Amino acid sequence: MKRVLLIKTGAFGDVILTSVSIRIAANLFSDYKIYLLTAHSYSEIYQDCPIIDKIFTLPSKMSLISFLQLIKDVRRLKIEVIVDLQGNLKTNFLCFILGGKKRIGLYKKPVGKLFLTHGIKKQSGFNPISLQEIFWKKVTGKKINGHPQVWIDDKRNRSFHIFLTQHGLEQKKYVVFHPSASPEWQTKLWIKENWFTLAEFFATRNFKVVLIGDKSSMKLNSEIAASMKHNIIDLTGKTDFFLLALLIKNARILLTTDSGPMHIGAAVRTETVAIFGPTNPELHSYPGIKTLKSEIPCSPCYKKKCKKMMCMKFITPQKVVHLLKILKKDS
Repeated sequence: MKRVLLIKTGAFGDVILTSVSIRIAANLFSDYKIYLLTAHSYSEIYQDCPIIDKIFTLPSKMSLISFLQLIKDVRRLKIEVIVDLQGNLKTNFLCFILGGKKRIGLYKKPVGKLFLTHGIKKQSGFNPISLQEIFWKKVTGKKINGHPQVWIDDKRNRSFHIFLTQHGLEQKKYVVFHPSASPEWQTKLWIKENWFTLAEFFATRNFKVVLIGDKSSMKLNSEIAASMKHNIIDLTGKTDFFLLALLIKNARILLTTDSGPMHIGAAVRTETVAIFGPTNPELHSYPGIKTLKSEIPCSPCYKKKCKKMMCMKFITPQKVVHLLKILKKDS
């Protein structure tokens, strides 16, 4: 049996979107076993994916011994094809030392191309899905379209319905809020009072609001939850990847910043509204996601800190409501 190894090490949202390439690879390498190499913290994303035969992970705490063991384990398989979807110098070099006969991949620096048998220059100016489609077109010479996906086995789906009942939730009768972003991105945070306003708005239409986020989001989300009189469930820091994906999949609407949950929303085809301030939705979002961005000259700036935050102040709760089909029908 021949083998192909896909490499994608980060970040969270990008690893979710790699499902596009996994599906494409499954068709192109239909008689191969498919393996994935990713960061340890992202390995559960593809735990239930039937396409992947095995997931290899970079050690969470890198040491020479653990790294050499990884190299040994992969080389033992005698991989025929390695596909580097990350495309930085480290992963280019990793392709080389893992010993693939064919090493196809993206590269950013010219020296990275030296480690690949078929190097493709990383491009800019396209959304994450289009970038993957462009890559595979250059590999195959054919146009290939893709859509992200999250694989969740039936057992998890069944147990999730019990979870909904325990929390007084009904499928498609609640909305999910993700108000936070990576801690270093202060500028991605929408005005706190706007979340209060929208939460009350949904409550008056008999939708419960579920707050999600990692442990770094607890302070912000607890303040939002404390401002609500009713219909709020705070699950901040209490979800693994699959619970997070199922919460979003079964929600009526996901409202989020430019962050990882936005990509989950697209992958599970839940109506998603993403609020953009310092970053460009044309580069980080894609068709299917509704985006809001204020048209002011300084945005996008890609600054992680800003005293004025005007790009976020110009986006109002009313603009969010205007995008949502269900609320138009109810009004």
